[in-house]
Amino acid sequence: MYKTKKQDKLLEKIDNHLRNTARQLLRFNTLDETLHFLVDAFREQLACDYVSIIFKENRKLVTKIKIGDAPHLEQVFPIEDDKFLPSLFTESFSSDDLISVQRHCSFFEGLEAENFQTWFTVPIRQDQEGSMGLCVIGFRSPIPLLMGAEKLFEEYGKDIATAIDLAKSKEKELNKIKGLEWLKESSFLGGSALEQIVSNIVERAGKGTNSEIANVYLYDDEVNCLLFQEPAYGEIIASKKIDLEDKYDLKEIFPYFDEPGGTEITIPLVVNLKTIGILHVKKSRGGIFTKDNLHLLRFLSSHVSALVENARLYKNEKEHKSRLETFMNHQQDLLKLTIDEEGFSGISTYLSDVVGYSVFLFDRFLRPISHRLSDKEELEAEEILVRVEEDKKNLLQNFTMENWMLLDDYNEMGLWKIVGGGDVLGYMGLVIPQKSVDMVLRMTLNYVINVYAVQFIKQKLVIDVKEQVKDSFIGQLFEQEIERKEEIIEYANILNWNMFEPHRIGIFSFQVKGSKEEKGNLLEIEARKTWIWDYIRENLSKIEPSIIFTRKEDHFIVIVPMEHEDSRTDYWAYLYRKVSKMLKHQGHEMETHLGVSQIAEKIEDYYISFKQALQALQISCNRFPERGFLTFDELGCYTVLYNLNDQQAAGLFLQKYLTPLLKYQQERNTDLFDTLRIYLNCKGNIKDTSEELFIHRSSLKYRLEKIRDVLEMDIDDSENRFNLMLAYKLYDLNHHQT
Repeated sequence: MYKTKKQDKLLEKIDNHLRNTARQLLRFNTLDETLHFLVDAFREQLACDYVSIIFKENRKLVTKIKIGDAPHLEQVFPIEDDKFLPSLFTESFSSDDLISVQRHCSFFEGLEAENFQTWFTVPIRQDQEGSMGLCVIGFRSPIPLLMGAEKLFEEYGKDIATAIDLAKSKEKELNKIKGLEWLKESSFLGGSALEQIVSNIVERAGKGTNSEIANVYLYDDEVNCLLFQEPAYGEIIASKKIDLEDKYDLKEIFPYFDEPGGTEITIPLVVNLKTIGILHVKKSRGGIFTKDNLHLLRFLSSHVSALVENARLYKNEKEHKSRLETFMNHQQDLLKLTIDEEGFSGISTYLSDVVGYSVFLFDRFLRPISHRLSDKEELEAEEILVRVEEDKKNLLQNFTMENWMLLDDYNEMGLWKIVGGGDVLGYMGLVIPQKSVDMVLRMTLNYVINVYAVQFIKQKLVIDVKEQVKDSFIGQLFEQEIERKEEIIEYANILNWNMFEPHRIGIFSFQVKGSKEEKGNLLEIEARKTWIWDYIRENLSKIEPSIIFTRKEDHFIVIVPMEHEDSRTDYWAYLYRKVSKMLKHQGHEMETHLGVSQIAEKIEDYYISFKQALQALQISCNRFPERGFLTFDELGCYTVLYNLNDQQAAGLFLQKYLTPLLKYQQERNTDLFDTLRIYLNCKGNIKDTSEELFIHRSSLKYRLEKIRDVLEMDIDDSENRFNLMLAYKLYDLNHHQT
């Protein structure tokens, strides 16, 4: 009877202690505080040697907290779910129980190996709820266990479960409160640094979910990728860039996107229904993200997304302002270059260094002038120039100020026209993705284009002045009366042009195909002709440096030394084909004709040669358009027939066919002039001619041979004979008029 009363008092004492402990558990706010209080209370009240609380996590038993040492027991943890008894979480066990299946349970095997003299377990579970775990109490010395205490401990286990569940809820709410406090501290006043906001986000996400790794990626819509944003929480080796390409579902990249159940979880950062980035959290030492973790991370995401976007916009705005200030400094530097630089290489180098991309400068014919490759350029300069040459025709015919072309599968190049005074002066090329050309960079490029235009205009003014002076002096050669002969000779020496050597004059004309020139815009057509002539002059002068190029009104003139003609018998045909090919290559709807004079051997001959070339050009255009070019030597009577009202044309015709005979007759006192006339009238009959002249046949034959030498032609050729007879008619007409 005494023993029963003693046991009842002990049970009552234990019951009071457990109830008091359970009440105190309700005042703790975190799971960690609750568990520490539990193990401390057990050890203090029961004077046990070992206390631990074991949780079931991810289908394993793991030790959450302990006091005391039990190395044999602890080494069996974690225990897989198929190696412990399910009843551990539904009922209490003690060292007095006979457990027949203990050999099939790693937990009991560990207890047996630990050799506790007394031990018991308390399941931690709520009514009709899943078990959370169990509490293990061990004694190194024998302690009598009271019958009925098991029921008390089972009820106490329910109280522990309630307290743990309450602590978890409080901890979750506390995390939200801390998050709200942080949001209040980090509110966007004056612009918080993006890095600082991200640092707070990942730290709060990592600590709030007991994770080891957390980081943020921000979406860049220009390149369609996610960019890693510093800093990260924990030690992480993250990819700096995640290309999305054609992926529209982020679950293809992040399998646990906005859902729990894995060792990692990804939460979208959304502002105004637009995803601006992601928050990625990972448990590196195992563990599964729960729904509570998901709710916490969603809570953080919903409140920090706007902060991140605002910080990013603020950062971009600051960078934009800084770039504008830099742009103003660049303007000053470029202005100095227009004064100091004579060429273009310094400007190209400066622009490349400023923007960090390769720069190319072309003239108005898309021929390279200068370039500067950036350090990050993947292509060689020759590859880029070849690509431009391939698309040259389309680029020159395009009227837009800005054009873009693909250099290969990855690289793009922008081409901007450099315009001055309404004329295209050149092209600026920049090897850069088109999406990278924002407003500030475009302002910089526009200013550089203006600087290039100033340089082009400076050079063009110098060239134009030289050409005007040259055209002015050379143009005097084509006047009938040369006034400043000495000045022309002096200027020819400056040009290294020996005008006393024999030359021929060629005159080119350019016409719209189909003879529709009168229907077009005359100013535009004239501008195109000037452009064509400049292009031909600049290209031909490189391969034919001794040719003199000039212009007289609408006549485009070349003065060619005879040494060129001596180098190849078909020289003028070659020159005509060369110019025609240039026109075709540039894609202009123009056709050209060429008239070529006789040889000019002295300064006074240039006026006559100019007229001869002009007559040959006119007859080529009107009578032989399909051939394209004619020399004066090939014209014959056409020089007169096409110019019947032109006394000067008749004079030139006579000068070629009869003047040499008249001069010879005056110098040698030999009548070759009348001999040829009678020979032609007698239709080339030797007998009739000798009888008419009263001379011997041999004398006639001698005279005829001399006539052939003086005129340098075959007088028995039907075409030449016709021209000679016409020349006598014109001579008689002119002689009669005089």
